[in-house]
Amino acid sequence: MRVAMLGQYPLDESRIVGGVEAVMVPLLRSLQSFPDLELHVVTCQPGSGTEERRTSAGLPLHIRQRRRFGRVTFHMRDVTGLRRTLERIGPDLVHAQGTGLYTLAALGAPCPHLVTVHGLTFREAAAASSNPIEMGNGQNPFGRARGVLDSYYERYALARVKHLVSISPYVEREIQSISDAFPSFAFRGRVFRIENPVDDRFFTVGDPISQSTIVYVGRVIPRKGLLELLRVFELVRRGIPSAGLRVAGEVDAAPDYYAACRRFISEHNLDEAVTFLGSLSMDQVASEYQNAALVAIPSLQETSPVAVAEAMAAGRPVVTNRVCGMPYMVEEGQSGILLDYGDTAAWASALAGLLMDPERQRRMGSRGRLLAETRFRSLAVARATRAAYYEITGGSTNV
Repeated sequence: MRVAMLGQYPLDESRIVGGVEAVMVPLLRSLQSFPDLELHVVTCQPGSGTEERRTSAGLPLHIRQRRRFGRVTFHMRDVTGLRRTLERIGPDLVHAQGTGLYTLAALGAPCPHLVTVHGLTFREAAAASSNPIEMGNGQNPFGRARGVLDSYYERYALARVKHLVSISPYVEREIQSISDAFPSFAFRGRVFRIENPVDDRFFTVGDPISQSTIVYVGRVIPRKGLLELLRVFELVRRGIPSAGLRVAGEVDAAPDYYAACRRFISEHNLDEAVTFLGSLSMDQVASEYQNAALVAIPSLQETSPVAVAEAMAAGRPVVTNRVCGMPYMVEEGQSGILLDYGDTAAWASALAGLLMDPERQRRMGSRGRLLAETRFRSLAVARATRAAYYEITGGSTNV
């Protein structure tokens, strides 16, 4: 079976930015182990011309240039270019990662499609518009317009999807909320529940080197909640002066927000305690988990964070908020701790309590790894994905 997978594939696989990239790389490598699948990767990238190359694992990588101002035309030129590439490949099935332009390109292919929903654009736009640092106190008309256009585009695409991968029950709940609010955009397709894979290297992370280091893995943008975590960390440091916070993630997407985080660090004398690492390779991220006592994910809005799954695979307890998809991943009190967003005192108490209790860290980390083994192993995810391919196309998996 020839499969074209569409999505934001990293052109430099040593630097993974965002959950979709972190999912596509291990998924494709595991799918590649099935000899009956001929895989092609198709991506649309800003600043790149049309190009053909190979991934690090040897798969054909078809690169299209992403055009500027695509939103105002519903990405018409980008979608047209992607469809031309699909016509040349001639796939038996198209698998789109994400609900934006890749979904619309998949919908126009002359073969069955499968769409994996990652971020929910309408929820992310709502979270962004509620944040004064990102949106300029709500007075940025361009930011609001982007959110409105992207949310409409998402509704339009989802209403036409026939086969959908849900990475979390949260996805199904939110898609139902779109159907309830906008009946003309109701989703009527079939759902395959398949969780995101985690790269195998995270399962090999050993015992923690440090008992007092907190790691944050994610981009430095408002909905990820780093500034709120810094407020919590400042309280933790009062009782545990040896505590450190390491921030693994790119910092360029929201410069005003990054500046606000830096300003808070400077004003509260945390410069020596907080380290910004920038965008890291998977090996470097695994090393950060090795160094960590626990992983903090303070996001206001997430779907099914890859960082939570990676931390569980690495055997590290996760402290996160009781919102969105996180409660479907973390077992409260067993593999981590779930808290209310914005409850600074409760967060500080939870982090300090875990830092001072290595045995509890070990117990929670072991439970998280056990759950990750059954849910996030990339080969198991690839098997379920391949089974979905054959079910959609009507073929037999006994190949």
